[in-house]
Amino acid sequence: TRNFPRGDIETVFPYQDKLFIGSQTGMYVYGLSDPNAPNFLSQVSHIRSCDPVIADGNYAYVTLRGGSFCGGFSNQLDVVDITNITSPVLVKTYLMSSPSGLSKDGNILMVCDGGEGLKFMDVSSPTQITNLGTLTGLLPLDVIALHGLALVVAYDGVYFVNYNNPSSPVVLSKLTIQN
Repeated sequence: TRNFPRGDIETVFPYQDKLFIGSQTGMYVYGLSDPNAPNFLSQVSHIRSCDPVIADGNYAYVTLRGGSFCGGFSNQLDVVDITNITSPVLVKTYLMSSPSGLSKDGNILMVCDGGEGLKFMDVSSPTQITNLGTLTGLLPLDVIALHGLALVVAYDGVYFVNYNNPSSPVVLSKLTIQN
């Protein structure tokens, strides 16, 4: 398939009739009108970096993490306007510490940001994102969120977090992972 990222895929995020692929060299978008033969729609390239991606509405959210096995040196959250899916446009970049996994529930975007913790951000205006709160005391890697409850994978375990009040998220329980 044209422009398909080879060997460096970070995330695959299905959204509506599209497939968003975050790779170490960019975000790729494929159409799924025929799921057996996804068709290339567009891409946004960036310097080599770890690159998880999610999409919702007219925007895709991409985290770039440098200083890891993926290479690169940028640590940022990119907001990409996907209104015209065949010509996505980077509209805003937010500096981060060491971002990795992310999830979105309504207007709340959660980003795992290394030693800074799990960040909860208001994305009701994606070009003017504001911080709502941060859960510290863990090194989060990935997050899955739905209806006020987040499953957070961290270096030391799996956390269940209530974020109904994102300015004061609460750890409900933790499943410890031991080496």
